[in-house]
Amino acid sequence: MKLIVEKESLLKVLSKVQGIADRKSSMAILSTILFKVLDSGIEISATDLELGFKSYVEAEVETPGALAVPARKFYEIVKDFPQERLILEEEGHYLNITSPGDDDVFFRLACLPAEDFPALPVTEEAGLIEIAGDLLAEMITKTIFCVATEETRFILSGIYMEQPEGEDVLRLVATDGHRLAMIDRQIENISSLNLNPGIIVPKKAAQEIKKLAQDIPILQFGLKDNHLIIAAPNMVLTARLIDGQYPDYRAVIPDVQENPVILPRQKLLEALKRTSIISAERYRPVAFHLNPGYLTLVAQHPDLGEAREKIPINYEGEEVALNFNAKYLIDALEAMNSEEVEFYLKDEDTPCIIKGPEDFGFLCLVMPMSSV
Repeated sequence: MKLIVEKESLLKVLSKVQGIADRKSSMAILSTILFKVLDSGIEISATDLELGFKSYVEAEVETPGALAVPARKFYEIVKDFPQERLILEEEGHYLNITSPGDDDVFFRLACLPAEDFPALPVTEEAGLIEIAGDLLAEMITKTIFCVATEETRFILSGIYMEQPEGEDVLRLVATDGHRLAMIDRQIENISSLNLNPGIIVPKKAAQEIKKLAQDIPILQFGLKDNHLIIAAPNMVLTARLIDGQYPDYRAVIPDVQENPVILPRQKLLEALKRTSIISAERYRPVAFHLNPGYLTLVAQHPDLGEAREKIPINYEGEEVALNFNAKYLIDALEAMNSEEVEFYLKDEDTPCIIKGPEDFGFLCLVMPMSSV
């Protein structure tokens, strides 16, 4: 194969596959990208056997061909290449990289046979609907922080997506057993996807979908053969879904919707970050002491000392003292946009509900800790 390609257009695609090509895999082929040169451009594919990505870049093709090219090294070479146009030429199992009219910079990169590269799922004839990229990115941002990281809780290691019965909305839910985040958004034609019962999208897939969604105004979204499909002009991402039944998250959402504590989000966020410096590293416990007119945050550690901070608030209720993992509250507040947030508190056996008027359709639950 031999072709000339613009550095900028090639680099855009190569940057998108870096999170998918699996550099740590024992299978060397999974750390490569399939570089397939067609008559008028390049089809670039990457996979870790769970995630798959395919995109197309226009190029001046002299000779078609295909190679499995090391993803990371090729990206680094292209990123730092001094010229804006590259000549890519196959020579045996090597890819030679130069530029037109200038042979001062030359790379020869060892590659693997294209036929060793795994086949990606077939996405033709999948039913797809349109979804705004920024909306999907927001929904993932407001749930992904609650995904379980413990390998023993495999069924919770992804984001649950469903269409609640009787509603024209897409719902995303994530929980690790100690906290839960949920967001609803109206999506046109959502019923055509048959998302009831729902699907579980792995965390890594959700992260890659979010990256794409942040850059692309309109995406296509659909399902086929136990894979989620995200498509856009000249690219498609496929994600193998997690098999299993997601827990009944509705059962843990308390019916506590009266007398919220109204708190300034940014002040609370900054105070939590400061006070949690003095706390146990693993659980980061911070005590919430609610009094009429103010909230006091207290963190204590037998070896480090104590931190205490007061925040003026509009609250005229009874005194309440609860303990929380500060990280859980920080994660929720950082994902929100509201200037003021609503905390619905009851006791240490009932999850705290966090909402905000500018975070439409979103809620987060955080379970209090039994003791500091």
